[in-house]
Amino acid sequence: MNAFSSLILTQLTVPPGDLIYYIVLVFAVASALQSAFNQWRISEFPQARRAFIGLGVLLLAQVTMFLFSGLGWQHLIEPSTILPPMDRAFIAFGVVCIIWLYAFPEPNRSADVVSILLGILVVIALGLSYTLWKNQVGDYSYNYTNGDLFWQVSSALLILAGIGILFVRKPDGMWNGVILLAIGLLGHAGHLLIRVEGNYSGVVRLAYMVAYPILLTLPQRFASAPAPARASQPARSAAKSEASESGGAKRYSADPKTFQALLALAAETNPTKVSQAITRAIAQTMLSDLCFLLYLTDNNNQMVIAGGYDLIREDNLQGGSLNKNNIPMLANSLQRGRPLRMPASSTSADIKGLGDILGLTTPGHLLSVPIVTPDKETLGGVLLLSPYSDRTWTAEDQAFLTNVSSSLVPIIQRSQKMSKMESDHERTLNQMSDLERRVFDLNKQLDAARAENEKAASAELASLRVAQEDSQRIIEQLQQENVELRSTKAQTYAAPAVSTTQVEKELKAALQEMARLQNQLAEASMRAHQYEKIQTNSKVADQAEVIMSISQELRQPLSSIIGYTDLLLGETVGILGALQRKFVERIKVSTERLNSLLDDMIYVTNLEADRNELKHEPLDLNTLIDNAMSYTSPQVREKNISIHLDLPKKVSPIYADRDALQQVLIHLAQNASAATPYEGTIKIKAETRVEGQVEYILIQVTDTGVGIPADELPHVFTRLYHSEAKPVQGVGDTGVGLSIAKTLIEAHHGRIWVESQVGVGSTFSILLPMSGTAEKKQKGKGNG
Repeated sequence: MNAFSSLILTQLTVPPGDLIYYIVLVFAVASALQSAFNQWRISEFPQARRAFIGLGVLLLAQVTMFLFSGLGWQHLIEPSTILPPMDRAFIAFGVVCIIWLYAFPEPNRSADVVSILLGILVVIALGLSYTLWKNQVGDYSYNYTNGDLFWQVSSALLILAGIGILFVRKPDGMWNGVILLAIGLLGHAGHLLIRVEGNYSGVVRLAYMVAYPILLTLPQRFASAPAPARASQPARSAAKSEASESGGAKRYSADPKTFQALLALAAETNPTKVSQAITRAIAQTMLSDLCFLLYLTDNNNQMVIAGGYDLIREDNLQGGSLNKNNIPMLANSLQRGRPLRMPASSTSADIKGLGDILGLTTPGHLLSVPIVTPDKETLGGVLLLSPYSDRTWTAEDQAFLTNVSSSLVPIIQRSQKMSKMESDHERTLNQMSDLERRVFDLNKQLDAARAENEKAASAELASLRVAQEDSQRIIEQLQQENVELRSTKAQTYAAPAVSTTQVEKELKAALQEMARLQNQLAEASMRAHQYEKIQTNSKVADQAEVIMSISQELRQPLSSIIGYTDLLLGETVGILGALQRKFVERIKVSTERLNSLLDDMIYVTNLEADRNELKHEPLDLNTLIDNAMSYTSPQVREKNISIHLDLPKKVSPIYADRDALQQVLIHLAQNASAATPYEGTIKIKAETRVEGQVEYILIQVTDTGVGIPADELPHVFTRLYHSEAKPVQGVGDTGVGLSIAKTLIEAHHGRIWVESQVGVGSTFSILLPMSGTAEKKQKGKGNG
C-alpha cells in the first residue's frame, strides 16, 4: 500500500475526516429515500412504500451513527470505547437492510420476520462486543481483536447469503444489489487480508462510500407513470387501436363497442352469462387486455374465476378455481376488501401464479379492486391485467374502477339469487323424480306383498278346506255308523249282548269331536282374515310414513322457490320486463301446483293407511264456500268465469270435519273451473233436505263444460282409472282430487255423485247429514 492510499484510508478513520464517510452515506441514503417517496406518491405501489420504509430505517441508523461520531469528536462521549463496536454493528445492520430491500420488494412475512430477528441479534452482539472491548481499551487497537474478526466475518457471510438470495429470487434490479453487496464484500476481504493499526477499517469505509450511492437506483425498479400502449402483437380490436395513439396512451374508451357491452350487461338475465357481460364491459371501458371477475365462496375461504374477457382477441374466457397459495397478496386484498396494484416486474408469487394459471410468460401489470356491498360485505373483485400492451395502472385507474365495481353489486346479487333459484328448482325436480321413483318402487313392493298375502291366504284356505272336507267326511261316517247302530239296535232289541250304553257314549264322543273341528275351522278362517288385514295395513302404513317423510323434505325447497318468485315479482331486486314477469308467474303457478299435488298425495296415503281421524265440529257453510272460491280465484279470473251462488239466507251449522269438508269443496271448485271454458259459468247451489227424520244438506256445483259421456260416469271418482287410461272427457280434475272427495264424503256417511249431459255441462252433488244423528244411527246399526 503506497503513502497516498494509506493517507486516504487514515483520513476516513480519524476525526474530522471520518465525518466525510458518514456524510456520504447519509446523503446517499437520503437521496434514495426522497426518490422512493416521490415514486410512492406518484404510483402508490406497495413496493415503493416498502422501499421507502426500508430506506427510512437505514437512514435512521446512519444518522444515529453520525451523531455518535460527532459527540465523540467533541469528546462528549469516550469515542475509543463506544464507537468501534458500534461502527461494526451498524455496518452489519446496513447489510441486513440492503438485502431486505433488494431481495424482497414485495410483502413477504417470512423475510420480514427473519430480518427483524437478524436486527435483534445485531443489537445483542453489539452489547456483548461493547462489554468485552470495554475491558481491553488501551491494551491494543480494535482492529486486532476477536470482536473485529467476528464482525468482519459475520458481515461477509451476510453478504454472501444476500447475493445467493438475489440469484435465487431474481427480482427486478437484482444486479444493482449484487454489485452493491459485492463492493462491500471486497472491503471486508481487504480488511481481513491487510490489517492496519487503529480502531476503524479505512478499507471497509471506502468500499461502502463507493457502494451506497447505488441505492439511488433502488426506487427506479418500478414504473412511475403509464407508458404508451406497446402491443407485442398486431392489435385486433378497436380498443387496442385507441390505446396506441401517437399523442400518448388513452386511458378509457367511449366507442360504440363500449356502449354495446354496457347495454348487453344491463339486458343480460342468464346467471351464467352475467360474468362474461361484466368482464367484457369493464375491459372495453378500461381498455384492459384481460379482465376477470373473481368471486369469494365458502365464507371467503375459496376463490373462483366466474368469467373473463380478452380484449385483444375479443373472446370470452372460461372460469375456474384459484389456489389461494398461488396468489397470496391478491387473495388477502380481496378478503380484506382492499384494492391492489402491482407492476409486471414484481417478484410477488401472485405474478408467477397468475402466469401459470393463464398460460402467460408474464401477466403484465396488475390492478384489482374489491366488489363491496353497502353493508361492507365483500362479494368478490375485478382483476385487470396488461400482458400485451404493458399498460401501467395508476391511482386514477384504481379510483375509476372502484366506482365501477360498486355499481356491479345489484347485478351480481341478482345473478347469485337467480343462480340459487335455478339450483333450488333443479334440486326440487330431482327430489320429485326421486320421489316418483320411490313411490313406484313402494307400489311394486305393495303389489308384491298383496300377491304374497293372497298366495299365503289361498294356501291356508286350501288347507282349511281340506281339513273341513276331512271333518265333513268324518261326520258323515259317524252319522252312517249312527244309523247302522240304530238299525242294529232295532234288530237286536231283545238280545242283551249289545250294550246300548256303550254305543251312546261313542255317538256322543263323535258329536263332540265334530263340534270341536267346526270350531277350529271357524277360528282358522278368522285368523287368516286377520292376518291378511294386518299384513296389508302394515305395508300401507310403512308406505305412508315414507311418503310423509319425503313430502316434508320437499316442502322447504318449494317454499324457497315461492319466496324467491314473490321477491322477484315485488321487483325489490330489480325491474322485470313483461316477458320476465310472465315466466316468473308461470314458475309460481307451477310451484303452487306442485304444493297442491303434495297435499293430495299425503291425503291419499293417509286414507289408504286409515290414518285420517275426522274431528266433527259445527261449521258455517258460507265460510267454507267463500274459502273455496278464494282458493280458485286466480284460475277463475284468468278464464273470466262467472260464478252464481244460490244459497239459503240462513243455514244451520253442519256437524263435520273442517279440513276434510273444506278440501272437498276446493276439489269440486277446482274441477269446475278447470272444466269450464273461457267466459263460462259456474253455479253453486245449497239446500236442506229431510230423509228418514234426518236433516241433510245438499251442495251442488255445476259447470258449463263439454259434459261427461255416459259410459265414463262410473269412472269419474276412480283414481286408478285416470292414471292408467286417458283422462275422462269433461272432468277438469286429474282424478286424485275427486277420489279424495268421494272418500271424505263417505267417511262422513254422506253420498257424492255426478250428473252430466254432453255439450251442456256436469253437476257434482254431495249429500251430508247436518248433525251427528246419521253418524250415531250408523254406529248403532253397526253395533247391532
